[in-house]
Formats: sequence, structure tokens, C-alpha cells
Amino acid sequence: MRFLTYILRNARRNPIRSILTIASTAISLFLMMILVSFFTINDDVSRDSRAYNRVITLSSTGFSGVVPIARVNEITTMDGVVAATPFSWYGGKYNNETMPFAQFGVNPESFFKIYDEFTIPQAQLKAWQDDKAGAVIGRKLAEDRGLKLNDPLPLEGDLYPYPLKLTIRGIYDGPSNRDRRMCLFNWLYLDDGLKLSTAQRSGNAGAVVIKCKSGDLMPSICKKIDSQYLNSDTPTRTQTEEAFSKIFMEMLGDLKGMMRNIGLAVCFSLVLVAGNAMAMALRERTTEVAVLKAIGFNKQLILFLILAEAMIVAGIGGLMGTIGTKFLFDVFDLSKFTAGFLPLFFIPWSTALAGLAVSLLIGFASGFVPAVRAAQISVVNGLRKVV
Repeated sequence: MRFLTYILRNARRNPIRSILTIASTAISLFLMMILVSFFTINDDVSRDSRAYNRVITLSSTGFSGVVPIARVNEITTMDGVVAATPFSWYGGKYNNETMPFAQFGVNPESFFKIYDEFTIPQAQLKAWQDDKAGAVIGRKLAEDRGLKLNDPLPLEGDLYPYPLKLTIRGIYDGPSNRDRRMCLFNWLYLDDGLKLSTAQRSGNAGAVVIKCKSGDLMPSICKKIDSQYLNSDTPTRTQTEEAFSKIFMEMLGDLKGMMRNIGLAVCFSLVLVAGNAMAMALRERTTEVAVLKAIGFNKQLILFLILAEAMIVAGIGGLMGTIGTKFLFDVFDLSKFTAGFLPLFFIPWSTALAGLAVSLLIGFASGFVPAVRAAQISVVNGLRKVV
């Protein structure tokens, strides 16, 4: 600590150079925090879903297929099943906005038994169950749109040729890492309309979500469901909620690997930028280093002083680009501008602290070669350089 004043004075000796180095580190890590957090959040939400003992039944052909609605009641009666609900994506327009938020047709009687991490006042739940054209929306969605109870919520069909004239009967809430931007409506309301307009997709659900009594029963229930419908016209594929969420990541391809490679390239570029700045700074201070060695500073101390300077400059940039980004997105909700693609977004502390550690490593790597060269220079050669 006795050399801290000297280190800080050297770090700000050329303020423009230091500011540019700090800014390049901060901006690069700011962008990396956003990209990395997308995968971290998805992994965290998938991992947390294990506690809710839910499995999801799809058509064996995937999202393009359908599951007959009769399967919901058949699955509900199976041993080990608490409740089941259809889960049908609507994808309608709201105020001419294409798919502005997630919209699902479900069973109002069983939905909150299955998704018991969500909370809703009992009176609002009863009002939704009593109104076939009623809807329940998440608290975040209500705040984003300024919606309140009994407001109309008209949706214009895009995937389906039948519009929904919904009325908000309830607003649900839940943990911060769960989707609180969904619009939920009675599946029967959509199906009744489809029967009048076209029989092509009526009587079918996009998926069936099932709540199991315990996690130990989930594998056997998945196997039992698929075995029961294996030889039917519409065979199924049942999997845990965690496995289901990973399907969407697989649809993106090896995006995680690509982001990892981009991150390595960014870190390498930052090492070069910061290393060039440190090399220029030490070239200007060759005489000063020689004088320090002449008055008794050994190689190890010279090495320490220069590495500490490089790590402080990079660390300040890292602090702004990681911890600063975390606090920014704790206040600024990015997810409400993603049209439902990201129902929630935040920077986890684990990601922010990992990014800060990376910035310190960048500082160490960028200052290592200049520090070694400065520590090895002789007093005579250092002083001769200015003659």
C-alpha cells in the first residue's frame, strides 16, 4: 500500500491514453456482459425449473405438430399427475404490433396449480375462470403497457384466423427469474372460434404441460405418456421442462460456441490495446525506471509496480463494464423492448464478477511483457537512452 500513490500517479500521467484504455475495456465488457448473460439466464431458469416437477408433452414431429385436446384429460387421470393444461401459442397482434408479447391458451382451472410459483388474488382467479373471454396477464406486462383490471385486450389473429376480444380479469406475479410478461386466456375461447371459422386446428393443443407429484416420478410419467400414444395417429414426445427449454437453444445452433470464440477474440484484442498503451507509457519512462533501480528498487519491485498499474487501469474499465452494467440493467429493464423474445433480462452477479476477474487478467497480460522488459533494463542503458 505504500506505493499506491506512486502507482496511481503513473496511471493518470497521460490521462487521455488511460481514459481511452479504460473506455475500450468498459465498452467491450459491457457488450460481452449482455451476450453472456443471455445464456446464463437461460441456464439458471432451466436449472431452477427442476424444483417444479413439470413435464411437457409435444407432438413427436415437434412444434409443427399438434396434440389432441382429449389427451389433457387422459393424462390428468394418470397416477402421479397433479394437473395438466393445454398450452397453445396464439401469436396475435396487439395494436398492430406483431407478437408484442407471449400469448397462450390454457386451462384456467389448472394453470396456477401447475405453475404454483406464480401468485394471483383468489378473486381475480375466480373472475378469470368465470369469463370465457377473460385473460390474465403478468405484472411486468401490465406495467409496460399501463394495463389494469377490466381493460380490453383485443388480439388480431396471425397464425389463427380468429381474433380474440379479451378482457383483463387478473394480474399474476411471481419470482424475478420467471416470465411475468405472458398473456393467458381460456383455450376454449379460441377453440370455439376455430370451430366456427375452420375445423383445421380446432380440438388440438400445441403442447400439454403436466405437474407431477414428485421429481422421482417424472421419468416414468414421460415414458408412460409416450408409450400410450406410440401407435396412435399422433405419437408424442414428453420431456422435462428443463429439456424443453434447451430445444430453443438448440434451434439457435452453436451460438454459445460462437459467443465463446467472440469473447476470446475480444479479450485478445483488449490485451493488445492495453499492452500497446503500457509499452508506450514505459518507453516514455525509461529514464525514471533506471533511476528507480539506481536508488535501490529491485527487479521484483519494478515488476510489481508496472503490473499493478496495468491491472488498475484495466480493472477500472472492468468495474465500469461489468458491475456498472449489472447496476444499469437492475434499473433499466431491457426485456420490455424485445417484443417477447426476452421475457426477463438481468446481469447475474456471477457473470459480473467473472467479467471483472477477466478484466484483471487482461491488465496482467497486457502489462506483463512491458513490465519484464522494464525490470530487465540496466541502469546504464536506461540512462543512456536520453543522452
